[in-house]
Amino acid sequence: GMDQAHQAVNPSHLNIGLDKRIDRDTAIRLESIDGLAGIEVMNQLTVRYKTSPEAEWEPGLLVMRDDYQDMKYDLLQLKAGEWPERSHSVGIDRSASDFYGIDIGDEVIFELDQTDRALQVTGKIRHPFVPPPAFGGEARFFVDAQGLERFGVEEGEFSELLVQVEPYSQALAEEVATEIKDRLAKEAIGVTNVIYQDPNKHWGRIFVEGFNFVLQILAVVSLVVSAILVTNTLTALITQQTHQIGIIKAVGGKTSTILKIYLSTVFVYGCLAFLISVAPGAYVAFGLTKTFLNLFNIDYDTFHISTKAIELQAGAALLTPLIAALLPILKGTATTVREAIASYGISGSFGNNGFDRGVDRLSRRFLSSSYAISLNNMFRKKGRLILTQLVLITAGTMFLVVISLAQSTDLTVTNDLNRRSYDIRISFENRQRADRVTRMAKQLPEVVETEVWLTQPGSLLKAGQRLREAGVGIVLNGIPIGSQMYQPIIVAGRWLQPGDENALVIYQEIAEDHHINVGDSVTLDLGEFGDDTWQVVGIFQTVFTDGFGGDPVYAPLAAVENATNKYNRGTQILVRTQERGEAYVTAVSDKLKTLYENRQRDVDLNGSGTTFEDRQFADSQYAININMLLALAAILALVGGIGLMGALSISVVERTREIGVMRAVGARTRTILGMLMMEGVLQGTLSWAVAVPLSFLLGRPLAQQMGQIMLDINLDYAYSYGAVLLWLGIVLSISTLASVLPARSATQISVRESLAYA
Repeated sequence: GMDQAHQAVNPSHLNIGLDKRIDRDTAIRLESIDGLAGIEVMNQLTVRYKTSPEAEWEPGLLVMRDDYQDMKYDLLQLKAGEWPERSHSVGIDRSASDFYGIDIGDEVIFELDQTDRALQVTGKIRHPFVPPPAFGGEARFFVDAQGLERFGVEEGEFSELLVQVEPYSQALAEEVATEIKDRLAKEAIGVTNVIYQDPNKHWGRIFVEGFNFVLQILAVVSLVVSAILVTNTLTALITQQTHQIGIIKAVGGKTSTILKIYLSTVFVYGCLAFLISVAPGAYVAFGLTKTFLNLFNIDYDTFHISTKAIELQAGAALLTPLIAALLPILKGTATTVREAIASYGISGSFGNNGFDRGVDRLSRRFLSSSYAISLNNMFRKKGRLILTQLVLITAGTMFLVVISLAQSTDLTVTNDLNRRSYDIRISFENRQRADRVTRMAKQLPEVVETEVWLTQPGSLLKAGQRLREAGVGIVLNGIPIGSQMYQPIIVAGRWLQPGDENALVIYQEIAEDHHINVGDSVTLDLGEFGDDTWQVVGIFQTVFTDGFGGDPVYAPLAAVENATNKYNRGTQILVRTQERGEAYVTAVSDKLKTLYENRQRDVDLNGSGTTFEDRQFADSQYAININMLLALAAILALVGGIGLMGALSISVVERTREIGVMRAVGARTRTILGMLMMEGVLQGTLSWAVAVPLSFLLGRPLAQQMGQIMLDINLDYAYSYGAVLLWLGIVLSISTLASVLPARSATQISVRESLAYA
C-alpha cells in the first residue's frame, strides 16, 4: 500500500530549504543538535528543458544527491539503466519518463547560462515524493555533483537538508527545525521553507480517501441491490414450484425438510458465487490498485491476496443470500397442501381495497383495456413490486446522485477558476520593474488588462512563537487592494479591503494545523528582509493544489513592498486577453513569454501558465473519482435491468393460465406482447418518478461529504436536471429490453399448455 511504500524509502522528517548554499562541514556541525538523528545534504533547482530544438521550453526540476550509492533518507531507486555520472548524462524520474515519453538513450536539451546543452538520459529513477505528472507535476531530472556544475552550482555546495529526528514526533521535529534555523542564522544563512513529513503516512492519502469513499458507496449499494435480487429470484423459483411443494407435503414431506432443501440450494449457489468471484475480484482489485499506485510512482507488481477482503467476500457471498432468501422461502413453505395444489398463479387479491380500486379506475380512464390490465397486474403483487422498485429506485437515485456529484465537482472547479478573471499568469525568476513589464505586455494588442504581484517566500510564526523558531513555510503574495483579478474562496473572515495595512488572508490548512483564527496576530519572517507583526483578517481555501512547497498567503501589495523595501517591483504579472478561447489565450501566452525572454526577463515556467492549464490540472486530480462514480452508475443501471427482468419473468410464470385464457378468447400475440412490455415500461416510469425527488434530497449531503473528504470544503452543489431526462430515457430503454424476453416467452405459450399448467 501507499503507507508501506512511503515507509520503505526511510522518509525524512524535515525538508529544509536554504537561501544560501552551505558546505558539507556546516551540515555535519548541525548533527550535534539534541534529538537530531541524522542529516543529509542535497540540491534541487528549477530548470527549463525541451526534447528537440523545435520544441517549446518546459519547466522541470533538477535533483542532485550527494552520493547515489549511499543515500540515507528519501531513498531513490534505479529502475532501469544507470545512475547519472559526471557531466555528460542525466537521469529522469520513472513516472515522468512514462508520461512524457522520454526514454533511456534520448537526449534532453537544457537551458544553461551561456548556452543550451543536450544531455543523454542514461537511467530511469523512482523518486518517492513527486506530484503525479498526470496531476500537473513537472518532470524531474537527476545529476551528480559534476553534472550540477554545468548549471552554476559548485561541487560541495548544497541548498537543501533532509533531516530525521529521534524519537519522531511533530513537536520534536519543530524543535529541531527551530534549532537548525537558529544555528544557521548565526552564520548569516536563512531558512526559506520547512516541509514537515509524517514518516508513517503517505503524502497522497487525501486522494486515496476520496477514492475509498466512492468504493465504499459502491460496495454498500451493490450488497443491498444484490440482496434484493436474491429475494426476487427465490420468489420466482418458489412461484414456479408451488405445485411441487404441495405434492411433497401431500406425501408426508415436512416444512422443515422443504426449508432445508431451499436453504441448501441457496447456500450452494452462494458457494459457487464466492468461488467464481474470488479470482476475478482479486484480479480487478490488483489492476485498479496497481493503476492507482502507479500514478503516485509506487511499484505494485506482486500479486497479494487480502485475507480480510476474502473473509468479507465470503461473508457477503454466503450469508447475504441466506438472509435475503429466508423470507420468500418461509412464505413459500408455509403454503398449505390445498393452496399449493389449487394454485394457478392468478392472484385474486387485487381490487379488494380502495387503493386497488383507485388504480383500476385510473387505468380504465386513461389507458386502453389491454394496457389497463398491465397497470393492474403491476400492483397485483405489491410485495414483489416494492422489491423490484427498490432495485430500480436505488439504481435511479444513485445514477442521478452520481451525475450530480460529477457536475458539482465540475461546478466547484469552474467557480474557483471564475474567481480568476485573468487568462494568463507569467512568473519571473527575479524581481522586475512593475511598470516596465506592464508596458511590455500592453504592447500586444491582444492584452486588455494587467496586474503585477510581488511574492516573497518566508515563515509564519503564530502568537507566542519566538522568531528563532522555524515556523510554517509560506509564500507571501502582495496584490493590489481592490484587485478584480483573483479572489479565493473565503471560509472565515473577509478578503482584503481598502485601509488594510499588515493584513493577511491565510490558507485554511495553515489555520487548522496551527490553530490560527481570524483576528490573531502572527509574525512573518521574510529572511533577509526581517520580520514584522501581521493580523489575520481572513482564511481561504483553494480547490486544487499540488501539496508541495510553501502555502500561499495574501496581503496588500503596499504592505509587502514596505516589508521587503522593494517598491515598483513584481515577480508575477496577470494578464486578461480580448478573447477567452483556449487556442487564443495559449497563443498570447507564448507571445508574452517570447517577448519577455527577448528582453532578458527570465520567465519562470514553473509558476507560469493559463487558466486552461489550471483547469486541466484540476480535472486530472478528480478524474479517477469521477470515473469511478460513473462506473458505479452504469453498474447500478445494469443491475436494475436484471431485477426488472426477473420480476417480469415471475409475472409471466404466475399468469400462465391467465395468458392461456386470453389466447383462448382471441387475444393476439401482439396484444399480449404489448401488455407485458407496457408493464415493464410502467414499472420503469414509476421508479423514475420516485428516484428523482429522492436523489434531490440525498444529493446535497453526499456532495458535502465528498467535498469535505477530498477538498475540506463543501462542493458547490449542482443538481443535474439533464440527468433526470437522461435517466428517464435509460430506464425506459432498460424496461423495454428487460421485458422483451419475458414477453416473448409469454407469447410462445399455447392455449393447451397454459390450460394444462398447474
